[in-house]
Amino acid sequence: MVGIHQVWPYFAMLLAASAFAALPWFRAADRAPPQAGKRSDTLDGLRGFLALSVFASHVIVHHEYLRSGVWKPSPSAFYNTAGLLGICLFFMITGFLFWNKLLEAGGRPPWKALYIGRVFRLGPMYLVAVLTMIAIVAYRTGFQWRVPPSQAIASALGWLALGIVPPPPTLNGYADTGTILAGVTWTLFFEWLFYFSLPVSAWFVRRGRHLAFSAGLVALCLLTIAAASWNGGFEPGLKPRPILLLAILAELVLMLGAGMFVASLLHAGIGARVRWQRPLWSVVALLCLVALFATMISAAPRIGLAQLFLLCPLAGAFFFIVCSGNRLFGLLSWPASRRLSQLSYGIYLSQGLILVAVFAIPGTAAYAARGGLAFWSIYIGCALLLCASALLTYRYVEEPGIRIGKHIASRLGAKSDAGVPLPATT
Repeated sequence: MVGIHQVWPYFAMLLAASAFAALPWFRAADRAPPQAGKRSDTLDGLRGFLALSVFASHVIVHHEYLRSGVWKPSPSAFYNTAGLLGICLFFMITGFLFWNKLLEAGGRPPWKALYIGRVFRLGPMYLVAVLTMIAIVAYRTGFQWRVPPSQAIASALGWLALGIVPPPPTLNGYADTGTILAGVTWTLFFEWLFYFSLPVSAWFVRRGRHLAFSAGLVALCLLTIAAASWNGGFEPGLKPRPILLLAILAELVLMLGAGMFVASLLHAGIGARVRWQRPLWSVVALLCLVALFATMISAAPRIGLAQLFLLCPLAGAFFFIVCSGNRLFGLLSWPASRRLSQLSYGIYLSQGLILVAVFAIPGTAAYAARGGLAFWSIYIGCALLLCASALLTYRYVEEPGIRIGKHIASRLGAKSDAGVPLPATT
């Protein structure tokens, strides 16, 4: 008997997606082969698994949504943790890559090129996803104004702002607007806040205090989490106390700060004499993930102070080992892994749209509701369709956007970083 909340279908989904990405069709997503001396190279094999982990968590959420009509955390501790870890590591990657840019440039990177690159790397795919969402909302609302036109247009413009501002919860009065995109766009807002903060934090790099700053940021966030969640944690389905929202914000900043701290450690040469590529460290990295899952699952459904505190060091230790060049027994250097990572932004942003499209087919929802093999066969099929869709959008949306960003940056006399792989989402 196959249960909906069993763990092994998660690994079956990752394996099926990896096998699918190994097909010749996906050569269009190939990048340069792994380079031993490049710090971020191992991350080029990680992001795809993170995006698929977020999708796997939303599989359970989507199932509950079809039953109850409410999009909320699922009762599955394992899948909730998989999604949470995916988001946390995405934020760590963002902090690591862009802090590393500042370190390599001595705190004086080509700012114009950096922001042009971000707009044209994040923007095109985001606009395609949001415009598709707007079309779905228009269809579901009967192509009629459900609110005053000025209000609907203002909401649409808020959604089209590339995530720089938090989008409104509804569009044209349609209550389930956010669920069409599986609620994933919120991470872009925090990414943009981080990008806009870089000119300020670059001062510490120019003064040679990058390690103290990143370590202090991590310590400050941990203290904030402790103060905000000391008298109680989080429970799914319950509205958190206002003070706990501060802990949530601190946890997000903590993940960015942890990525910055890892970049500073590596830039300072700390641990440089250790042979991190050895299989022993692969075992240690994977044990960190096992310990993290065990900690979070044992506390379910309540996430308290201990879990919030352990999340950072366990995920951070895993991340440090990977960024130090460990490929997890070669997993992160597989061509399929690197292809999925190249497609991770499209996988992340399109997951809700794929679910909407597949479950619009008559009989699909009823078949998936049988549970067991029927349930997972539908959703693993969705994962494969999601990978195929991400390949198309990468070729015809993301790559052209990257080229346009490079062209504009070169016309303005700046060297563009638009081709740098997307670190988060995101």
